[in-house]
Amino acid sequence: MNIAKIVLIEDNSADVLLIELALKESDILYEMTRFHNGEEAVRSLCPPEGPTTKTLHPDAILLDLNTPKSDGFVVLEQLRRAPHLAEVPIAIITSSQAMSDKRRVSLIGRTRYIEKPSQLAEFLTTVGQAVKDLLHLND
Repeated sequence: MNIAKIVLIEDNSADVLLIELALKESDILYEMTRFHNGEEAVRSLCPPEGPTTKTLHPDAILLDLNTPKSDGFVVLEQLRRAPHLAEVPIAIITSSQAMSDKRRVSLIGRTRYIEKPSQLAEFLTTVGQAVKDLLHLND
């Protein structure tokens, strides 16, 4: 089994631990690059083109909508516009249940919307299964 390169954009350390636990519980082998806010992530994932430009090529990106110094929707739009990330699956992992947020994400397109369940067991199962789906580990 290959090791999945996952980018996580999340400022809450507790949520990071829960997501890592969900991946482990789902038997997903992964290497994670974490950014505390969308600004850092965009700077690293979408740097200006140049002769020495090195970019990350993740297998999946997990993005929290509410991180400091960034608007998750703007970050999502920037990631979706980056040609080298065009085929990378992205999932929004958020506690927001607002229909307006879901609609806005769907308008940007090609992004999975995952609501963070409040119960631990459900969180682990939901997030783990969603990441497996993103990585096509169930195929």
